[in-house]
Amino acid sequence: MDLYAYSQIDELDELVKKNGIYVPRLRGYRLMKDEKPLTKEEWREIQHNIEIRVMVMLCESEWGQNTYYCYSTRTIAKCAKHIKNYECRSMSEDDEGYREPEIRWDRLKGKKKRIFITRVKNELRDIKKQYAVWNKYCGRDDILYIHARIGGSNWDCYNTDVKDQPWFIEKVDDGWDSTYCDIYAKIKEG
Repeated sequence: MDLYAYSQIDELDELVKKNGIYVPRLRGYRLMKDEKPLTKEEWREIQHNIEIRVMVMLCESEWGQNTYYCYSTRTIAKCAKHIKNYECRSMSEDDEGYREPEIRWDRLKGKKKRIFITRVKNELRDIKKQYAVWNKYCGRDDILYIHARIGGSNWDCYNTDVKDQPWFIEKVDDGWDSTYCDIYAKIKEG
């Protein structure tokens, strides 16, 4: 969920109506003229966050052996074994004593290391695709970003309502949660 885009719904509603844009299950808007492309430093931070997220998921799912995720003292201990400063995850970066969590690569061997690397690559593939489209339209005056809850298989139900419209340019699923998607629309009136 893009909270900033959500906060822009009321502000950009008039512009959207003037351009005849309607998207079901809307979650927000952004004017791309106000946005900047993702920097290399921001991308490194995203990769780091994905690595931590994947490691937590693997520890909670018994390294893919179970289809369910279990949050318990046992899984917390497993996360702490594989993530340095794991206990600091609940702290804010502004808190004194906060240390950035890091993957303990020396404790990853063989099959677990392969599973981890594969999962990280798969997660990053979808996120790279999303941000490549984002970077393509950043800074353009004539583009509106629309965030909606019609990604993944939901698109099958709503695609004709959206993709056949004259304003529609492109759609990409959200790399963090594929039930959401980013839709890019051409706007004429400002």
